[in-house]
Amino acid sequence: MNLLLALLIAFAVAVLTERMGWLRPKAAWAAALVGGLPLWAGGFSAALAVIFFVALGSVASRLNPKSHDHTGRRAFQVLANGLPAALGMALGSPVFFAAALATAAADTLATEIGSRSRWAWHPLKGRVESGTNAAVSAPGTLALVLGAGMFAPWAWWLDVPAGAVVFGGIAGALADTLLGLFEDRFEWWNNDLTNLLATTTGGLVALWLA
Repeated sequence: MNLLLALLIAFAVAVLTERMGWLRPKAAWAAALVGGLPLWAGGFSAALAVIFFVALGSVASRLNPKSHDHTGRRAFQVLANGLPAALGMALGSPVFFAAALATAAADTLATEIGSRSRWAWHPLKGRVESGTNAAVSAPGTLALVLGAGMFAPWAWWLDVPAGAVVFGGIAGALADTLLGLFEDRFEWWNNDLTNLLATTTGGLVALWLA
């Protein structure tokens, strides 16, 4: 498929998701890039994997009363979670693509479900209130594994090793927790940077395992 056509199709879908409240205003361009590159390089199966991730994250956010994403995702959130995957597919690595998405899905479910638990554990502070940055909880950890596991069928569909994708997704999401420690230490380090590095880590781990 022509790249321009793929970007236009992705932009049309992004505008629709913006109207549905899944994206904040002016975030459609970022979603078009994240969805258009996989559509161009990997076809409709890759594009559907992106749509599945977006839908999964949006539903999880809507079902969590404590979520900060009820009004949809910002452009930089979209890029931080999806750009590494999109670039991976554009550069010819479907295993990196799937694992980066698995990382983003695992982290999203861990955050949305883990924040509803009564307490969590922080690597430096010990027991803390759920929702604390870089803290983990039992429900959140289970959700993390579930989120990564949801991309096993997509790995099979894309004809890449499912085990590498799932373990890459788990590793990337766990890296997200550790990287989150830097958000409390450096003012310039925000959650978008954490997500960007974590999804990249998940993709690289999957490449190594594959």
